Amino acid sequence: MSPKVLERTRGNSSGTGRWDRWGQALSLLCMVHCLVLPLVLGALPAVMSHALEETPIHLGMVVLAAVLGGVSFAPGFRRHRDGRVLALGALGLGLLILAQFLEHESTAETTVTALGATVLVIAHGLNRRRCQDGCAEAVANAR
Repeated sequence: MSPKVLERTRGNSSGTGRWDRWGQALSLLCMVHCLVLPLVLGALPAVMSHALEETPIHLGMVVLAAVLGGVSFAPGFRRHRDGRVLALGALGLGLLILAQFLEHESTAETTVTALGATVLVIAHGLNRRRCQDGCAEAVANAR
C-alpha cells in the first residue's frame, strides 16, 4: 500500500480522531482561559470580571469536557484497549471537577484547572495516536 493511501487510511480510520482534536482544542482553550484571564481581568473593570468568572461558565466547560471525553475516549478504548488513555482522561476530568469545589478565583482553583486541562490535552493526543497506530497496524497486517 502506498504511503499516501496509508496516511489517508490512518487519518480517516474512525471519528475518534476528530473528537480528540476537538477535545484537545477545547482543553487548550480552557488552559488559556485559566492562565490568561486573571491577567486580563486585572485590566478590566470589576463589573466585567464578575461577568467573565461566573460558575456556570466553568460548569459548562466541565460538562463539555465530559461529553467530548465520552465520545472520543470510549470508542478509542474499544479500538486500542490502552487503559492508560482512559485513566489520563478520567484524571484530567477529575481535576476539572475538583477545581469546582475550590475557592473561586483562587490560585489553587486556577492551578488545578490548568493541570486538569493539560492532562486532558495529553490524553486526547495519546488517544488519537493510539487509534492511528492501531489502524496502521491493521492495514500492515492485512497486506
